[in-house]
Amino acid sequence: MAHEISVTGRPAQQGSKKHVGGGRMVEMAKRLPAWRKAVVAAAKESHGPEWEPLDGALVVGLTVYLPRPKGTKYPDYPAGPPDTDKLQRAIGDALTQAGTIADDARIVTWHAHKRWAVGCEPGATIRVETL
Repeated sequence: MAHEISVTGRPAQQGSKKHVGGGRMVEMAKRLPAWRKAVVAAAKESHGPEWEPLDGALVVGLTVYLPRPKGTKYPDYPAGPPDTDKLQRAIGDALTQAGTIADDARIVTWHAHKRWAVGCEPGATIRVETL
């Protein structure tokens, strides 16, 4: 079974944290809450309220479309920040939060790509399938 999701919004990474005192840590990415909200909303809309989370071994195909800056050292591909693995982490957690998948620990394979958002809006396309 495969499920596809399209998300529009500014992609944000997850993973770097900073200490704020009292043993508390917070995400450093300021855009993460808005991005996660967009992914969760798109995922819920794509599968509806009667959806049962996918469980078992999962494969996720992910293409993230990033806004292209005016000047870049890498004009053909976004070969700089944000890190692909940190973008994946944000998507995995959002898919779990949306109830699309039972747990992001079930993802055994990722096929992840970063591209410039040329001719399209920033965002992501996500394909989740069971093995």
